[in-house]
Amino acid sequence: MKTRKAFDRIRENISKYGVGAVLHDLECRLANQWVQFQVLKGMTVQLQDVTDPGFFEAPGFDARFVGEDELARFAHDGTHDISLDFLRKARARGDRCYALFDGEALAAYGWYSDLPTPIDEHFVLHFDRAWTYMYKGYTAPAYRGKRLHAVGMCRALRAIAGEGKKGLISWVFSNNFASMHSVMRMGYRVFGDVYLLRTAGGRSFTYATHGCREYGFWVESLDTALGVGSKKQMSLP
Repeated sequence: MKTRKAFDRIRENISKYGVGAVLHDLECRLANQWVQFQVLKGMTVQLQDVTDPGFFEAPGFDARFVGEDELARFAHDGTHDISLDFLRKARARGDRCYALFDGEALAAYGWYSDLPTPIDEHFVLHFDRAWTYMYKGYTAPAYRGKRLHAVGMCRALRAIAGEGKKGLISWVFSNNFASMHSVMRMGYRVFGDVYLLRTAGGRSFTYATHGCREYGFWVESLDTALGVGSKKQMSLP
């Protein structure tokens, strides 16, 4: 059954994204049998990049930046990918959440940061502070397929541009073709790649391609900051 599902996924991806994309996905999956290997596609979006005015509209939803206290009640239900620990850490960095509510129901949200931000428990992302980093987008299952993720980002983009920022900066895993297609359709433009490698022995390696330099976009190991293990940072050329 698992083999059949895998072949079905491969056929679907070939039809949607092409043979090259599927081969890249297989390469990533194979590498991750032995090490943690990821490629991040760095990207930005500015107001003028959004060509569909509908992405700024949220009819029927209350769309706004929301405080930690209001989000805390959703951390207890286990259905919104939010924890009290995450809320505490996000508040300490000064991160903001832009959310869409359907009445009292939390339909979708995304987080926005102006400071270096953890990608996971091992790596932290740095970027030019002329941009605002968008991360951790989530749409509740009942609201998926309504473009709420894109709508939330575009409305947040309009707000942060009004504060003087250039736009949003973000990333997508190189083999997450559905997300890549979605954000490119919204208006995001890819500027470079960051390669992350973490061995079974706990050593971390990162490399940012030339295109990342203009955006100050690079990744370091959190383990090094904590004095755990070792890390090799390949500098931008």
